[in-house]
Amino acid sequence: MNTAIVILLLVALLAIETPIAFAVGLCALAGLLITDLGNAQIAAQRLFAGMNSYGLLALPLFILAGNLLVAGGIIQRLVDFADVIVGRIRGGLAYVNVIANLMMAGVSGSATADTAALGSVMVPMMKARRYSVDFAAALTVSGAIIAPIIPPSLIMVIYAIPTRLSIGAMFFAGILPGLLIALLLAAYVAYACRNHPLVEAADHPQRSFARSCLDAVPVLIAPVIIVGGVRGGVFTATEAAAVLCVYALFLTCVLYRSVGPKQLFHVFQESALTTATVMIVVGTASLFAWFLAIEDIPRAASALFLSLTDNPIVFLLIVNVFLLIVGAFLDTVPAILIFVPILQPAAVQFGIDPIHFSIVVIVNLMIGLNTPPVGTNLFVISSITGRSMAAITKALMPLYVVKLIALALITYIPFLSLWLPRLAGLMR
Repeated sequence: MNTAIVILLLVALLAIETPIAFAVGLCALAGLLITDLGNAQIAAQRLFAGMNSYGLLALPLFILAGNLLVAGGIIQRLVDFADVIVGRIRGGLAYVNVIANLMMAGVSGSATADTAALGSVMVPMMKARRYSVDFAAALTVSGAIIAPIIPPSLIMVIYAIPTRLSIGAMFFAGILPGLLIALLLAAYVAYACRNHPLVEAADHPQRSFARSCLDAVPVLIAPVIIVGGVRGGVFTATEAAAVLCVYALFLTCVLYRSVGPKQLFHVFQESALTTATVMIVVGTASLFAWFLAIEDIPRAASALFLSLTDNPIVFLLIVNVFLLIVGAFLDTVPAILIFVPILQPAAVQFGIDPIHFSIVVIVNLMIGLNTPPVGTNLFVISSITGRSMAAITKALMPLYVVKLIALALITYIPFLSLWLPRLAGLMR
């Protein structure tokens, strides 16, 4: 009964647009007080404990590295590189959009950051080559969901906190699912652009292939450093974040010289603000998860699922439907920190590997970023393009089908998530 009151309070606070961190924190504190489980001092201790994690050290470092690379103008270098390779074929710039999103995923780790950065570059380029603005916007936000699935991923770092999963194993687990989504998006582009006019030579910028490679390859080495270093045991996933920061500083401040002292200050300032915002959510959501654990909600949830079905296939279907709805109304970080401590123990009860389940959850919530009414990426791309969310959502409809096909394959073919972590020796 007390838990139901707290959940209703949370829904009410979210309905009146209370900031998620405050809504979750107030509900957790109210739950502790009405159940006599603790006091303000214990709440403060749990808030600190939720943020006091070695794994979370990777969070500000990955944020800083991603902001440095975006500020250093790597977007245009990656787009130019992809354009030289596939820009002249039918629908070439749409393929460039997918490829650029895939390459950016290996350096940024944030779907929202990729949407903002690539949207401002790709949408005007595609519009100039006679693509629909709505199609360009829809394809951009669809490709951006790959960022938190392929390493380095900020969401995987956050997911690992309540679950205590290996960040390195999660990084490797996301590679094939991310590539699968990119492949399916490319297949859709081939169908959707089958009648798009070929680009005339006069309309296509003539760039040197060698020059484009030289500009892009140093950036593309970044994910290789992360994955190779973790695989080779040179450093942990947390230490990899620091390595990526140093490499990003070298690229932007020394090699490309695209970030000066003034811009560097703004990058550090923006990274600090983003980190602080995320950490407040992490702390309050951890407190809320601790309250749910004390109330024995995870065990009750497992019992509820087992009473509904004893089939893991049906369980995963229920979870997918639930998370797709959650993702449409709640941002990714609080959704993970609130619901994963409940859902993951139930998944283990059904014999589902927790690493595989983590990828299923993340892919679900990434689709939610593109789903109204609260899809964050939709707001970002709408503000960039000046198009309404309704118009972009209409263009997104066939792409939702593509992403749901990808979700089904990732959900019911565990091999896609587990093969590389096992091959790398990061799990059994």
